[in-house]
Order: sequence, then structure tokens, then C-alpha cells
Amino acid sequence: MDTDITHVLLVGGTGRFGGRLASALLARPGIHLHVLVRPGTRGDALRGVAEHGVTLVGGTLDDMRSLDSALEGVDAVVSAVSGPPEVRVEGQLRLLDSARRHGVVRFIPSDYSLDYTDADAGDAFMAAHRRVADAVVKSGVPHTFVLCGAFMETALSPHAQVFDFARGVVSYWGTGDEPFDVTAMADAARWVAEVVVDPHAAGQRLEFVGDVTTVNDVAALYEALTGQRLRRVCRGSVEDLRRQLVRARPEGASVQASSAHLSVLSQLAGKGRLREPANAEYTRLRPMTLRDFVEARWRRVPASARVTLPLASQP
Repeated sequence: MDTDITHVLLVGGTGRFGGRLASALLARPGIHLHVLVRPGTRGDALRGVAEHGVTLVGGTLDDMRSLDSALEGVDAVVSAVSGPPEVRVEGQLRLLDSARRHGVVRFIPSDYSLDYTDADAGDAFMAAHRRVADAVVKSGVPHTFVLCGAFMETALSPHAQVFDFARGVVSYWGTGDEPFDVTAMADAARWVAEVVVDPHAAGQRLEFVGDVTTVNDVAALYEALTGQRLRRVCRGSVEDLRRQLVRARPEGASVQASSAHLSVLSQLAGKGRLREPANAEYTRLRPMTLRDFVEARWRRVPASARVTLPLASQP
């Protein structure tokens, strides 16, 4: 995987996933990491990247002059931004324009999601991904798209509106056996760090999957590891979920507020599943399984913190 890429600019590096990306990029020999930070960013937000000796460059996605300055001498750009359209879409399009004018040899936009090219994945969150992807292709900038389903950290959080382990409740649509793709953030970050310096990845759309699971499988695993019984709540049919997703982000609502759970819910509704994982192309990386993740986080839940509820298949 020899490459001329040595200077990489990471945008969104102070976020939850961005911090893992920074660590993964720094772990690659020969990479000099630059991280774009907003002027006045708090010291604690920078600690995760600054302590490793990266180059911090001031700038914002709405200031083209600062972007042009940040991209001087940069070989590749990796984006991990999230937020409303003015950030996720307009901000990344400005970043792309600067990357094009500076002749970067690799651009990786902030995807890390389900398959937004699925014709049935029609919500506004996926449309934002498609708009950026179309612009990247049309720009002629060498690029790679990286998809990984839902992050385990968000898929199993209460924000996803499926698993609420603190309350002992699991919600599902259909039968609870509908599959969805999940990947740990650290594994997705390591794949990105491999891809950005791999010349064979240029122009590719690569899918990586840590594990495939179902709501029932997650619930059974959690119960077996913790001894806590979960109450199952059926929210309706898969078609009911599809109709809910159409209404999930009304006009003017924040994309950021919806993104934590839309990836999981869309997959449960049969949208955007990843069908062609490229895991085998990067055999050095072995992703965390869903069992690994649940064991690491919940196996030793103290009895005093458990909630015991009667089992039920209906509300």
C-alpha cells in the first residue's frame, strides 16, 4: 500500500467518531495529521488530538479563506463532520471545492452510514449524503466513499429509539428478526485509515461491516450476559415503520437530531443494507463483533443497577 499520501487533513476531528479517526490515522507510520479546529475551541475538546502532537489548523467550513490555508501542502482530506445541512452539505461542498483547487489526491467525505444510494432510502438524511457524493464524483477529485452501516455506539444507545437498557425496554417493528449492519467506531476509523493511503481504493465505494444482527439477537445476548430481563414492545409492522420514517424529519427539523437513529430504523425498514462488504480486502483488520461490544460494555452490570421487568411481546 505504498502511497504518496503523507499529510492528511482531518475535518471534524474533535467529535466522537472524529477522535477515533485521529487516533487511527496517527497510528499509521508516515502519516502527518492536520486537524481543522474552530477558533476558540475549548481545550478539553482538543485534548484527544492535541496531546498526540498533531498540527492544529484554525478554520471553519463557512470560511473559504481559512479552508484554503488549511489545505496548503495537504495530500488527502478526511471528513467526519455531522450536523445540519449547512454543515454536512454546504460545508463539505466548500471543503471539496478547496480540495479540488489544491489538487489533493484523496478525498473521503463524511459517510460512514448505510447505503444511501438505495433507491428506497429516500429520507432527507440520505438525500444529504447523495448530494455530497454526486458533487464529489462530478468534481473529478480522487475520492473514496466508506460505508459501515450504523455505529454500534449509537445503534445500542437510547437515542436510536430501539434499545433502552436502563429502563429494560426493547422496541421493534415487524418480528424483531429484521437484520441490520453495525460497526464499532474504532473499527470504522481503522478502515478509513487503511483506505486513505491505499491507491487501489481510489474511485471506489467500499462497504465495511463489523457484524450483522437483529433486535431479538441483541436483546437475547444482553439478557444472557447481564441476567437482566428485557420487556419487548412491538411498535407495529415494518410498513408502519416505513411510514414513520417519511414523517421522521419534517421540513426544517435538524438532520443532526435524527441521524443517531435513522441509520438503524431505515435498515429495520429494509432500506440501505450493505450487500458487498470489502472486509476481505483488508484482512489485517479484524472488527469487533456485536458480542464483543456488548460484553465489554455490559457484562459486569451490578445487580443493584439492573431493572427486572416481566417479559411481554406487546405494549
